[in-house]
This record gives sequence, structure tokens and C-alpha cells, in this order.
Amino acid sequence: MTELETVQHRIETRIAQVCGHLNVLHAELVALTAESLTAKAWCGEGIVSAAQWVAWQTGVSPEHAKQIVHIAQRASELPVTYTAFTDGLLSIDQIAVVATRAPALNDREACQLALNATVAQLRVGLSKHFFPPTPEPAPDHRADGEVSCRLSVGFNNAGEFTMHGVANPVDGAIINNALSEAKDALYQAGDHDATWLDALLEICARSTGAITSMSRRDNYKVIVHLDTEGAWIHQGPTLPPALFQRISCNTQIQPLWSTNGHPINIGRTQHIVPLRTRIVIENRDRICRHPTCTNTRKLEIHHIQHWANGGPTDTHNLCCLCPKHHTAHHQHQFNITGNANNPTGLTFTNKHGTTIQPCHTPQPPGNHPPPQPPRPYTHPTGETLHTTWLNYTQPPV
Repeated sequence: MTELETVQHRIETRIAQVCGHLNVLHAELVALTAESLTAKAWCGEGIVSAAQWVAWQTGVSPEHAKQIVHIAQRASELPVTYTAFTDGLLSIDQIAVVATRAPALNDREACQLALNATVAQLRVGLSKHFFPPTPEPAPDHRADGEVSCRLSVGFNNAGEFTMHGVANPVDGAIINNALSEAKDALYQAGDHDATWLDALLEICARSTGAITSMSRRDNYKVIVHLDTEGAWIHQGPTLPPALFQRISCNTQIQPLWSTNGHPINIGRTQHIVPLRTRIVIENRDRICRHPTCTNTRKLEIHHIQHWANGGPTDTHNLCCLCPKHHTAHHQHQFNITGNANNPTGLTFTNKHGTTIQPCHTPQPPGNHPPPQPPRPYTHPTGETLHTTWLNYTQPPV
């Protein structure tokens, strides 16, 4: 064995050991989540779902927290797969695919596939076969079989705007025809290279251009913040220099006059938060400031020291709260103190005076070794998966 092969063997052996420990620990986390679901231990002030509680307790993303909760909910229905998970033989991403796509009837077969397939192969292998409908309809379909229309939009981690949706055939045809008309209008106007994205932007421009109310038009303006360090979309990502230079040549940008990154404070002269101040507060916070919350939409501006009690309409006394937590605060379910201009300057306490922490601090393992998996973990083979080889037990007629 060469020196390189020796190093590779040592690293791969250690990775297998670490993965086994990690899988066992993830299984314990899922077990604790299942226990909290049964006992409703996740319920508490400011908590709206079990997934939100998991995200708060562990520090994982909301998407990962939903994944953990879903696995915990299906653990009893998939005993074979779940046992392999607790033995350290499956990763949390592998069992998540099984929990999402496999019915209880095919638990054993799905587990055998999961033990030898990557996550991508699992998604393919479990998606191309018919499974009987579960008692709960799939998220995109109602009990009567009709598609439940939905659309999600937002910026991803790379700063790109993404859009994903599902619509029934009738609504889909309307959307398709509107896009086709807009694209044809651009072509007739001389833009022979117009894309479907150009067509969508044309529809959006028509919608915002048709607003007659000035106050309503201000609410839907695209605001670009300008600073010596660069430019960024309001409550959105930073703009690349080339894009900023391009829009600055073709778009009128109204500057937001500020001092040290904040608009000129207005103190006690005005109760309602002015639009300029609201824009800065939204851009500063971008999320509900309550420690347990991950809501970034429909945020409301709140006076930390209430205006009626002498609180100024200045940035240090204003913060973003989602509608639920804004209402809960005014119902005296929790209190807020501190300087909102400081990212960690606000202290939230419940009605008993106990501080609400952003998330629980992980405890170092100390001298206690991680739990040993009953059997060594082996990674997926990586061989090509031919779905024609897969056969699943069909439900009894």
C-alpha cells in the first residue's frame, strides 16, 4: 500500500466512524422530538409549531427543523427504516427521503434501497413508483385529487430571486397565455430576443404602472439602498457592481438621506413611523426580532418604549415584529427592552421575567465519548441505479 493509499484509508475509516456517531446522535434528536410531540412539550409562549421549537432549540434552519419533525411523526410507521437509522446505518437525509416518499407498506424495501443508495438515487427510486395514497393527502393535492395551487418566491443564499409554484390546469393556462401575450408584445415592439423572464417582467411592469394611488404606489416601489460600501435591494441581497452601474444609468434613484446609516430621527414629533424610517428599520432587521421567530414577511414596526409612554419614533426605539408577536407583546405575553440599533441589543423576557434566549447553547461533550453505533456505517456504493430493478410490494386488492 502506497503512502497516499494509507492516508486515504485512514481518512475514509475515520469518516465512516464519524458518520456512524453522527447518525446515532441525529436519531437521538429525532427521538427527543418525537417525545416532545407526544407530550406537547414543544408548546410555549411565542411558539407556533413544533418545527419552530426544534429550530429554536437546536439552531438548525427552519427547513431542517421541519425535516426532523416529519421523521419523528413517521418513525412508528417505518420501524425497519427507523431501526437502521438508530443503528447509525442511515443518515438523516436518507431517512428524510424515505419518510417523505415511502408508505408504511414498503418500509422494508425502502430501507434496503436506502442502505445502498445516495440521497439523489433515493429520490429517483422512490418517486418513479406508484404508492397508495396515505390518509393525509400530499401537500400539492386535496383529498378530491385536485391540485392545491401554491407559489413560493424569495431570495436564496446566493442572492438570486427564485420562484416555484404549482397550479391547476385552468389557472396554469391563464398564466401561460398571459406570459405568451407579453412575450409577443415585446417581440412586436422590436425585442426579438425577449425571454420568458422578460415577459414576466413586462407583466409586472404593467401591474405596478397601473397603480393610480400615490400612497399605494410608494408601498410597491423597488428601493435600492446606496452606501459608500455598495448598494443593495431593500430587505434583499447586495447588488453586484456591474448590475448597480447598469441600473444607475437607466433608473432614477431617489436617495435616502441618512446620518451614520440611519435617517434623521424625528423624536417625539410624530407617532406614525414615516416611510423613510420604516424602510431603514425593515432593511436593518429583515426578520422578526423575537428570539424564537424566523418570520421575514409582513413585518410591523413596533415602538419598544410605547409612544404613549414617552417613547420616541427614533431607530433605537423601533424594531420589526411579525403580526403574531406584535399582538402577543401588546397582550403582555412578553416584554422588550434595549437598543434596537445594536444587533444583540434587545432583551426579551416572558411574563415571569425570564429572559428568552435566541437558542439554547450547545453543551460540549467533555470527556464523554459519543455513542457508538451498533454496527459500522458503510457509505452508498455509488453505482448507477436502474429503476427497472426496483420492485415494491403492492397494496392488497
